[in-house]
Amino acid sequence: MAVSRRDLRALLGQVEQGFARPAAAESAAILPFKREQGRPDIAFDNLTASLEQETGILWAEMHHHERACFTRPLMRDGREFQLYLKRLYQGASAEEMPFRYLAWVSRAKGAWSLGGDLSVFTALIRDQDREALRAYAHLSIDVLYDNYCNLELPILTAAVIEGDAVGGGFEAMLTNDLVIAERDAKFGLPEILFNLFPGMGAYSFLRRRIGEVEARRLIEDGRTRSADELHALGLIDIVCEKGEARDRLREHVQSNPRRFRTELALRRMRSRVEPVTKSELVDVVELWVDLALALEEQDLRRMDCLARHQQRRKAAA
Repeated sequence: MAVSRRDLRALLGQVEQGFARPAAAESAAILPFKREQGRPDIAFDNLTASLEQETGILWAEMHHHERACFTRPLMRDGREFQLYLKRLYQGASAEEMPFRYLAWVSRAKGAWSLGGDLSVFTALIRDQDREALRAYAHLSIDVLYDNYCNLELPILTAAVIEGDAVGGGFEAMLTNDLVIAERDAKFGLPEILFNLFPGMGAYSFLRRRIGEVEARRLIEDGRTRSADELHALGLIDIVCEKGEARDRLREHVQSNPRRFRTELALRRMRSRVEPVTKSELVDVVELWVDLALALEEQDLRRMDCLARHQQRRKAAA
């Protein structure tokens, strides 16, 4: 049975009207884990989490009611979900966790995520609303960085790509430990086409994965790439046929359960040797905000075209 929103409010406190959460919720001291505290199953308006006990996978499904992208309501629900899990399982050992993998999936047909909410971006840029644009950007960094850090829990994260991952969707994919993608999914960073750059971590994550030259190429050429191309670069771990992605994750998890500890240790080793810091991401996103606010009308019109594409790819009711 899923945790109710009322129970969540009691645990975390009332959500603020803005994008940020109270500082106390982010920096609470780690307490001894209490097994009776609750379950990870929870339903939000824009995200549903369901625990698959037999595999140890917590499926987090994005709903995309308005547009197949990271809308502000989806971002707020995603952040609330992260903070709930952190509070619920802080101090837990790997043996005490009811799940080993947090797997991100999408309900939108043919789209995992088409990136940042371009309809919002163009409106805020035309209004020169710096504070609202910064608030969106910083919320994005909060969500992506916590996913990159595995919520500071003894778990691994997975992106299960059953549709296109573009722009911010591509960036979000890069924060996961395991990426499984259907062969017909498309990937790209189109921001250069309207004289912007992907500001929510693309360069930071790509540079550590594939080096400076390849990272710049993916960002600066604006090309759409296939799952097989990204697999060859090492950015996708498993490529599968349409409709097989979720089962491939199940197979991966169940094929060698004893390897989980090794995979977790290897992930921590990589983060220790070449860490991506939150301060780095924040500095870069401030550059993104400055450049976005300087875009010209012809750039915004190109962005409007992609925004309409996001609208057409929303999840079916």
